Amino acid sequence: MALSDSQPQRKSDRHATCRSNEDIGIFMVFIVILVTVTFAMGFTCTKLYMGSDPDFDTTGFVKKAIFIVFMFCNSITMLASVATVMHLIWAYNLSEFEQIQTALTRAMALVTIALISIFVAFVVGCFLVVILLPWSTYFT
Repeated sequence: MALSDSQPQRKSDRHATCRSNEDIGIFMVFIVILVTVTFAMGFTCTKLYMGSDPDFDTTGFVKKAIFIVFMFCNSITMLASVATVMHLIWAYNLSEFEQIQTALTRAMALVTIALISIFVAFVVGCFLVVILLPWSTYFT
């Protein structure tokens, strides 16, 4: 009797594990897109910042501070995304449902940090682009 009670539980665990592996695959695609956007933002704004005229007055220091905040947030996003991918690869290779859920919970916390950080980097990057544009040429 005890043996027959445990068999339906195993099928349920296999189904949950299989479903979790599908979720992990979808989640991994999302993280790869996040890393791609972060990488593109970093190169685009870095090229824009390095191409601007270097001035060391007050606006130059503001531009430098904004750029440092942008790069810091972009770095946090990249590191959290890589750590999330590592957690997802680890969860994909696990066989017990509870361990998979623990790994997915940790990955979700890391991706939350990455999403908040990429949002801040995007806002700061937009502000940096607005500051670096030569507005006087458009209005004269």
